[in-house]
Amino acid sequence: MIIWVIAGLLGLATGLRIGWALVNKQSLVSAAMILALGSLGLVAALNWQPLTLLIDTLVRWPNVSTVLSQVALISCAAGSCVMITSAASERKPATIRRIAMVQYGVAALIAVVTLVGFFSAPQQPEMSPEEYLRQNLGAGAMNVSWLLPLLYVMLALTLVVWAGVRHSNRTRRGRALFVFTLGVVLIVLASAFFLLRAVGTTDLIGVGTAATLLGCAMLVVASGSLLPSVEDWFGAKRELRVIQPLLDELSRRHPNVGIGVRPRGPLLFRVAEQLSLISDALYLEATRALDDDAATLPGEVCQDSPDVSPEDQSLRIAEWIHAGRGTDGESAHAKFPGPHWLRQPPSYSDREWILAIADQYRALNEKTAVTAS
Repeated sequence: MIIWVIAGLLGLATGLRIGWALVNKQSLVSAAMILALGSLGLVAALNWQPLTLLIDTLVRWPNVSTVLSQVALISCAAGSCVMITSAASERKPATIRRIAMVQYGVAALIAVVTLVGFFSAPQQPEMSPEEYLRQNLGAGAMNVSWLLPLLYVMLALTLVVWAGVRHSNRTRRGRALFVFTLGVVLIVLASAFFLLRAVGTTDLIGVGTAATLLGCAMLVVASGSLLPSVEDWFGAKRELRVIQPLLDELSRRHPNVGIGVRPRGPLLFRVAEQLSLISDALYLEATRALDDDAATLPGEVCQDSPDVSPEDQSLRIAEWIHAGRGTDGESAHAKFPGPHWLRQPPSYSDREWILAIADQYRALNEKTAVTAS
């Protein structure tokens, strides 16, 4: 059950990356991420004993699932390495692509050597993956077939850990990269335990312990890969709640703004669409206020943002919209402060500025409701 939970989480993360790659422009980083997550999910699935037995029966070669797990782990290391080096590199795209092809080529060569070493060895009785590892790691003749893939996985993922720690930060993507890197650290440790056992230098760590550590690593990697999507979903739900009162009011005043809108789709797209509606409605409201206000100076449109804090500026705009509630927006108490007040502060993006106004407007609505009650 735990294996399928891990495989399901990794499959979900892979599916989200595939969907993102289909919606957006395909990139080398996205393809490498899909390969890494999909391969790690395959490692988890191949450790389910019924599936292991089914594959071994279909191929008619005992324990073939174990070598397929090795190849999948090599693919995961290659994809992770290409992903992190491509994302962190500042070279030209053509150069980054050539470096990625070299990395994939090295991984493919090691995978071929691993497969040849397995199929050239004498067949053994059918057994579970854990029992197979316990019987063969450190068994003299089998060492060569394990050393090369384990060394590659350790070296490639150590590079991923170094780059991941270096580029982790407090942003949403930076936090996800940090969690992903923690999972990769656990995979490196599990690989080191398997490597030490393969060369016969330790009995302190059993195969079961190392396999459990690898399972924990896959769970952490899946969590790190899903973290941005989960945070985006909750963030989009919160932003929808913040902008809804302002959107309702402006949509009432300018119903034509929403004609042809298709609200269905991913939450992030819906938030972006509704923010654009608010921006258009604010422009129309400001245009109407300028037409109705004969006292507005001609040069006022060209003024810079007012010399106040962004919070005070967004509050002033929210108060202007709030004062015209329940009317057509032309209330005597809803005098337009001026177009320069609508211009976002230098430290705000368009999205952040509209969200700041919507947040202030929502707070005014709640304050009014409390006062009225």
